[in-house]
Amino acid sequence: MALQINIAARREFKSRDLWEMHTLRAKVFQGRLGWEVPVLSGMEIDGYDALEPHYMMMREPGGGVLRGCWRILPTEGPYMLKDSFAQLLHGQPAPCDEHIWELSRFAIETEGCSHFGFSEITMESIAAIIRYGHEQGIERYVTVTTTAIERLLRRAGVVTERLGPPLVIGVETAVALYVDIEPTCRVLFDRRLAS
Repeated sequence: MALQINIAARREFKSRDLWEMHTLRAKVFQGRLGWEVPVLSGMEIDGYDALEPHYMMMREPGGGVLRGCWRILPTEGPYMLKDSFAQLLHGQPAPCDEHIWELSRFAIETEGCSHFGFSEITMESIAAIIRYGHEQGIERYVTVTTTAIERLLRRAGVVTERLGPPLVIGVETAVALYVDIEPTCRVLFDRRLAS
């Protein structure tokens, strides 16, 4: 399924889009994953959403159902790794660079796995976020994820580097990662040519 993918600043999305995104995040993070996140009126919203982030939204063709989202924030201001999960840095300074942005709040409406343990929608979203980074001059993303997702990312060809060893946070074993844009672009492009 070819998704409609839109990546833009928060202010460029309609209120309905934002409502659907925050509702999907609540469903995935609190409902499916069991994370302790604040949910208000069925929506998961945190303070980082007030910082004018960019979002990726993935919809079914024709403007249909919202299937997934991602939040993207520059590392020159507040962001989750630096300000909420600093323990994953193990005393190192948090990245602060115009060419490093944080990926957070990835939520996807899953439907079965097929590529490297990820659904088609997830693989499409990874390719789109890497392409966006390349087009915007972003050299690296930084993200907090689980060690299980880290393994899947590597199998899918995403070039990552740990910022430190994993730690148990809440119900998950979490790790902070760099995602290298250009090397990942090359791997994903080579795999696309080979298929």
